[in-house]
Amino acid sequence: MGSGGHTRDQLAVGLALALAIGVAAAPLAAQAQPPAPPGSSWIEAGGYYHHVTGPFGDWRGGYARGVFAGARDVWYLDARAQRAFNDDGVYGSIANVHTWTSRFYMQLGVGAGTGRYVLPALREDLSLNFKLGRARSVILTVGETYVDSHLIYEDKAFFGSLSWYAGGTVLVEAGGRVNWSNPGSVRSGRGSGALTLGRFGGSQVTLRGGAGTEGYQLIGLGTPLRMFASQEASGALRQWLSGGWGMVLQGDWYHNPFYTRTGGQLGLFRAW
Repeated sequence: MGSGGHTRDQLAVGLALALAIGVAAAPLAAQAQPPAPPGSSWIEAGGYYHHVTGPFGDWRGGYARGVFAGARDVWYLDARAQRAFNDDGVYGSIANVHTWTSRFYMQLGVGAGTGRYVLPALREDLSLNFKLGRARSVILTVGETYVDSHLIYEDKAFFGSLSWYAGGTVLVEAGGRVNWSNPGSVRSGRGSGALTLGRFGGSQVTLRGGAGTEGYQLIGLGTPLRMFASQEASGALRQWLSGGWGMVLQGDWYHNPFYTRTGGQLGLFRAW
């Protein structure tokens, strides 16, 4: 394949990670891991602030990320410190995307966090990705996620998506997931979509949206929010400047019957 095919592969890697990571209500959940062309690596750092209506407390924090790409493997290292729902914590994760054949690659990630209730004690994500069609411009992704909290709650989810490369600078994605929250085996479901315009090394704009139900949301040490509908949207600009430097600017909106959360993120990255 030419460079266009390589770019499609790495964009699909980013979408697979984004779909897996989006299961929990946590800062930066709406942001995809940025795709990396073969041989390209970078580091990124930034901060964010989200205003939360009601008595729940605003969110704030900082993050650092490293992406290291090889011929068949891409490694993602992620760390962040945050305050959300009046709970302070630190979260770290590592993910590997391995290309097995020209039509199949797999993503596996694991993470753990500190704090009393917001960040998970353990998280695991797995996805299988298949390139379809003669042009391999459609990616079918299926996978699962397991999240164990610091309290008694846990989540198990299965997800799937289709990604279509409609052109050299256009990527469309749609997916959904079914989640079981325990105790009680509370089932919830969610759908999402994304549109990415632009090219790696220049400017990229990503618009995301999602809606559905949530089984539990941990906002304190008392009774969690249980079985409700919510909607979310985000828009991100990733702009390359010069000398491998660039910036990312993102806005987020989330709403459920109990509160609305709005905010943004600003980061800087260096690619080589």
